[in-house]
This record gives sequence, C-alpha cells and structure tokens, in this order.
Amino acid sequence: MKRSLAKTTMNPLKPSAQPLYQQVKEHLVHRVLTGEWLPGHILPSETRLAAEYELSQGTVRKAIEEMASEGLVTRRAGKGTFVTSHNGDYQPFRFHRLYSDSGEKVASDRVTLLHTRVTAADKRICAALDLAPGAEGSEIFRLRRLHDRPALVETIFLPASLCPEAATLLEQRNPGSVYLFLEQQYNLLITRVLEQVRARLPSATEASYLEIDQNTPVLEVERTAFSLGGIAVEWRIIVGVTESMHYRNEVS
Repeated sequence: MKRSLAKTTMNPLKPSAQPLYQQVKEHLVHRVLTGEWLPGHILPSETRLAAEYELSQGTVRKAIEEMASEGLVTRRAGKGTFVTSHNGDYQPFRFHRLYSDSGEKVASDRVTLLHTRVTAADKRICAALDLAPGAEGSEIFRLRRLHDRPALVETIFLPASLCPEAATLLEQRNPGSVYLFLEQQYNLLITRVLEQVRARLPSATEASYLEIDQNTPVLEVERTAFSLGGIAVEWRIIVGVTESMHYRNEVS
C-alpha cells in the first residue's frame, strides 16, 4: 500500500491519491517557498531526503528530476542539486525569444530606463495577474538597443502587493535583469512565462522610441511571468521592429 507524506516533519501533507514522487516534489517546492532553502542554496542529498520522507531514494530522485526539468532546481555534477537562481551561471535572459536576423538574442544588461510610475492596473493587467480591479503597482518603461540602434521597447507592471516600492528601487538601480532584481529584493524566482505574439502598428510613443515611422509594423510579445509556486508576478509588453528581428522558440 502506498504511503503518504503525513509523517514528514516540515508542514506534512495530508494523505493523497497523487503519486508519491509528486507529493515529494510539491513538499520540496513548499519548503523553498517558505524560505528553508533560498535560490542558489543546495538541497540535502537524495539519501538524506529519502530517509526524512521514509521513501525510496528512487522516488526522491524522480521528484528532483521533474523539478530540474521545470527549471526549479539545477543539478551540478559532483556538487549536488541547487535551487535555481538568476545569479551565477544561470542565464537571466533564458525567457527572451526575440532574435536579430543575424541570430543574436536581443537581450543583455544594456538597457535604458525611460521612466517609472506608480499606477493602477488596467483590465488587461488585472486579468493576466489575477488582480482586483484598480490594484496598485509599479509600471516601468525601458528601451533595449542592439548595436547602438533602438531595438525593443518594454512596458513592465509589478503588483505592489508582491513588489512594494518597486518603481523607486528600479529607478535607483536600473538592473539589466528585472528577474534577478525580483529574486534579490523580494525572493521571487521566475520559473515560467506565458507569451502571446502578434503583429501590429506601433503607438506614437513606441514609434518615437524605436525611431521608426508609425506605419512600420512591429512585433508585440505579451508576457506573464510566474514565480516558483505558480504566482503571477510580472506582466510585460515587448515591442520590436519586425524587419530586423523575429520570435524564435525551440521545443524539444
């Protein structure tokens, strides 16, 4: 008969019909979310976790392998398993899918902060982030360049409930990676994004920043970013000129 995790010592789960490895995975994620292990910290060995959960090492290994496949942890040969972090050798721009026609990713630490403001979320943002109507947050406008030419205009919204005073802090620091900022400032680790892509004409403001005619087509990427635990943290609109870049997503 299958055992549940009711005997574990850290916020034990109730008996469940889920496979044991799924129960272990969810419990490990909970422990990360509650701060037992922070981004970049090493997890206990599979042997130790197996003994703690009173389960086989194979069950724990399967749970960790699934976490690794979802980008929640990083396995380093000879060193162990670490909670994924935007620091170190982790790539903070791994979610960016816009490339120049020569194959360069249009993302780097070189970013110009145009301005920030505290504002209420509109209906589109509220729907994406599951916010109450009129919820307050920080709106950030940024410009990315490629070879000294304007390439992308970004509009970012961060809810105040999760990221208090983000507008002020971002204006002070102007980080290249907002996701690294979210991890370091609020312990919010972005692990998944949902993106929708469409072609349209730019607004007058976008055309001005991109130095293009307002009749020039642009590519819009609407992104919702989720933290570890599935919380919608960030809404972003990325706008680029279609004649010099494309959206590329690799699926294996």
